[in-house]
Amino acid sequence: MSESDWQAEVEWAGKMVFLGSDGEGHTVVYDSSEDGISRGIGPMRSLLTTLGACSGMDVVALLKKRKQKLASLKVFVRGERPPYGYPKPYKAIQVKYILSGEGLKKELVEEAVKESMEKFCSVAATLRPGVKITYSYEVLPA
Repeated sequence: MSESDWQAEVEWAGKMVFLGSDGEGHTVVYDSSEDGISRGIGPMRSLLTTLGACSGMDVVALLKKRKQKLASLKVFVRGERPPYGYPKPYKAIQVKYILSGEGLKKELVEEAVKESMEKFCSVAATLRPGVKITYSYEVLPA
């Protein structure tokens, strides 16, 4: 397999900094901050943000399809890992969606969140065999 066959690349940039790229010019900076200067997100936290982004994109698309006027969406993701030992994989992840928009129907929001987490989000599907993922949502006034 040649270098051009890969879909993503991670390159060491010194100390504990790595640059992840997708071959289309998009780059993510990772860092374990061993020297106390954080230059990027840690890999395990990145996994949480990836789950939130994947599911958030689904929710936006599903609500748009259902003609809901979404004004804002935040996705909070918390992962639980064992305090000791290695490796320290996530055992449980909680996802909470905070949405607002004019006339958002709760039942359509609930349906979109559920469909994302249980049917469409590939990141959740990848994690799910070994990680218990729970989710909730809150609709704020517009």
